[in-house]
Amino acid sequence: MNARHFSALAAVATVLAANSPVHAATQSVDRFGKPGVIVCGKSATGATIEAVHVDKIIFMLTNTTVNLQATHPEDQEELNAIPRGVELDIKVLDNPKRIADLRGKVLSFIGAVDLPTYRQFVKIIDVDYAVVCPAATPS
Repeated sequence: MNARHFSALAAVATVLAANSPVHAATQSVDRFGKPGVIVCGKSATGATIEAVHVDKIIFMLTNTTVNLQATHPEDQEELNAIPRGVELDIKVLDNPKRIADLRGKVLSFIGAVDLPTYRQFVKIIDVDYAVVCPAATPS
């Protein structure tokens, strides 16, 4: 070990052995969930404009042998054509004042009946989100 390495190790050991107090940057836990309602401003009429929350739900339909039942029978063929076993995504509006049922959102978006047996075939891979302040209240 050369002198330079020994000096560096000695300096580190001195710092570690010092009697100075050590403070961790530990964060406290916030136990109170509050809806993510963001006010963007006021409209010309004085109405409050809230941000629009959008979820991008990345999912996979895992079962390749069972056809999901369409909410509307005329849509059954289109529902059957949705690929199975590959990553897909949908973009849906999200209400920040409510709990999101991700599997229910996927099934309703693709037009399938929301049954417990069908929910097990929806694998949620990831959820991305966006919050946008609209220029006007969305319809």
